[in-house]
Amino acid sequence: MKKLKITIFAFIIGLTINSMSFCQTIYNFKDGLIQAKAQNKKVLINIYDEKNTWSNKMESVYANENIKKLVSGNFIYVKLNSQGANKYPYNGKDIMEIELAKLFGATGYPSHVFLNADGSIIKIKYNGETISSFPGFCEAPDFEKLLNFIISGQYNNNDLSKIL
Repeated sequence: MKKLKITIFAFIIGLTINSMSFCQTIYNFKDGLIQAKAQNKKVLINIYDEKNTWSNKMESVYANENIKKLVSGNFIYVKLNSQGANKYPYNGKDIMEIELAKLFGATGYPSHVFLNADGSIIKIKYNGETISSFPGFCEAPDFEKLLNFIISGQYNNNDLSKIL
């Protein structure tokens, strides 16, 4: 009986540790940039609108196990409310969330922006145009391709439209 209790306890601890390893820490903009510099990781910004159906649907993609692994292992994950009034420092100025969304080129929601660890915007070529935000909902397989495109550095000399 004692062995059974120990086995069950060990199993529960194992499940807890395993599930924690794929948790996504969600940062606000300021803390995300601080963590990116400290960990030398790229930043993934999910620009959303709380009332937007597609922004809400995108949450199910972020809950996908493969997406969680890619995000938690390779990025600092930031959620930015496109209608928010919180101010965050960026490039020497305090800027409201709504203005940051515009600065990053978000034209629809959700939009995804990638930054280098120093806070500079990663530009992506898509259909021959250079963009700073990738707009719209993506199903998990396409979002995984987008994340791997950024992780691998393919954005430096490839057009994303050839992959998606």
